[in-house]
Amino acid sequence: MDADEIEMMGIPVGFDSTKGKPVEGNDVSGIRAVTKRQPRQYMNRRGGFNRPLPAEVNR
Repeated sequence: MDADEIEMMGIPVGFDSTKGKPVEGNDVSGIRAVTKRQPRQYMNRRGGFNRPLPAEVNR
């Protein structure tokens, strides 16, 4: 087998870095930003704990 046949089978022939080189398809991202959640106090609240909780505040 020559190098072209081996490469067509998906076996890498040589190794090279992509550092500083343009790579196709790397401009697509789907980052899910994680926000910090504030804890909410359930007991010992002013006005008792049999009332609705305040709205959640995300940072």
